[in-house]
Amino acid sequence: MEDGRQTHSAFWSAGGEDNPDSHDDQEAERYGSASPDLSYEAYMEKQTALNDAWIDKTPDDMVMMRYEIEGAKFVHIGCTALYVLMTLSDGDATPISPLREQMWPLAVVFFLALLQYLVSRQYREVRWHAEESTAVIYHKGILGKASCFVASATKLERGDELILNSETHSWTNSDGERKSSTHYWIEVHRDGQQCNTFGGDWNHRRQLHTAVDFLRQKITQ
Repeated sequence: MEDGRQTHSAFWSAGGEDNPDSHDDQEAERYGSASPDLSYEAYMEKQTALNDAWIDKTPDDMVMMRYEIEGAKFVHIGCTALYVLMTLSDGDATPISPLREQMWPLAVVFFLALLQYLVSRQYREVRWHAEESTAVIYHKGILGKASCFVASATKLERGDELILNSETHSWTNSDGERKSSTHYWIEVHRDGQQCNTFGGDWNHRRQLHTAVDFLRQKITQ
């Protein structure tokens, strides 16, 4: 979902009026995102409006990206290498017939693979609607209809510049260890000014790069 940096959607700035009429107000509900900074009632109202407007609308093009556990492949490689080393260095065991206490690296690999499979059933779609010149981000979860929703709808124009930006947050946990995490988002710059943000994500920088590349192609066609 989007963070507090969400500015007014491009729809608002396009009108140039302080008090848009009821038609403009209804149209604007189709754009933007359901920000977690809203009250629960406002959040649900905005989310419902986005879903009603876009969730069943067929896009002209799209790119789908499955979620994944970052760094999982390195854990797989490390545990597999450790298992082989443990069994080969023990004269009473082999990789085919290990001792019981040597099985734990394989157990880690198995459970991580199972978790990775469940996570990969979820995905993000970046949809492009050419007639409306709109980028829609749709999330598909595994917990039923409630976990499938339109995260944002952003109106773009030819000549817009899309920039992937980030901010790193650091803190010290209860054990005195220094921790950090990085939040990424896509900024829309128009005529040299930032006019919108969307696509906020804490984990999937590579996917946002793919989204930026995809949408850059669409707004230049």
